[in-house]
Amino acid sequence: MKQLNTYIIEGGIGKCSTFSALIPELVKKSGQGIQVLTPYFHAFGGNPDVSMVFDQKSIDLNDDRIMKSDNIFYCEPYKSNFQFGEQHIIESYCNHFGVKYNKNMKPKLFTDQYTDETNKWLEENKIKDFVLVQLSGGQAVVEQNVQNQYVSSNPGRNYPHYLASEVIRLIKGRYKNLTIIDVTPTNEPAYPDTIKLDKHWIYMHELLKKSKGFIAIDSCLQHFAASTENAGVVIWGNTRWTQFGYEENKNLHYHMKKGRWVEQNHVPSDPRNIMVDPNEVFRAYIETQK
Repeated sequence: MKQLNTYIIEGGIGKCSTFSALIPELVKKSGQGIQVLTPYFHAFGGNPDVSMVFDQKSIDLNDDRIMKSDNIFYCEPYKSNFQFGEQHIIESYCNHFGVKYNKNMKPKLFTDQYTDETNKWLEENKIKDFVLVQLSGGQAVVEQNVQNQYVSSNPGRNYPHYLASEVIRLIKGRYKNLTIIDVTPTNEPAYPDTIKLDKHWIYMHELLKKSKGFIAIDSCLQHFAASTENAGVVIWGNTRWTQFGYEENKNLHYHMKKGRWVEQNHVPSDPRNIMVDPNEVFRAYIETQK
């Protein structure tokens, strides 16, 4: 029997994107497309398995289109067993919504409708080969904090500006014709020899389809990259790559040696976590381009 199910998905852009990994399985269970109420509706636009997505900033929960649902589902993974540090965020969503978890499950965004505008932006800025970087994140644009119960202003995830600048210097030194596109919002730090993406965040996903990899912290960029199957480098601070990351990337952490994650060495309050040597980041990026 078909059921119309609406899912309320809150949090940051990356967190909302991870939920998309479950959608094909949720549709199998319900027998038809799902509805989603979220502050980041662009993450679900164009998805053939989403019959309707509602902007939480302007649509109330008691909207008639939502109230006609057979079921309304909500969960907050961050306030659950996820806190024990053993579940991936996608696994936590699976447990809450009754879906069998598979570690191969990845976010899936559909952004072909932005292809032409993305190509136009690249042409206008005379960009051919490029790499995307997001080395700070989690700060909503001023007066636009729409993250509801989840507010991320987490400096422990941000790669220090002076280290990031050195990574960029090293990349420009080796790849002289490579443009470095900084995809952080305008209210976050800029870096020398980079160009800011002055478009909506959804354009990151389209750019990742063409980019020469990426370098990021724990941020939406790495989740978008998983959707496009574009591997890159992720620098981890006070969050666990085992909970938010993906195996195909070069995952770096101050206390990780030879790529091995040792849970006992991860102390979230340790400020050294994010202090990965720029040369290590640079070498990891080179490896992704072989």
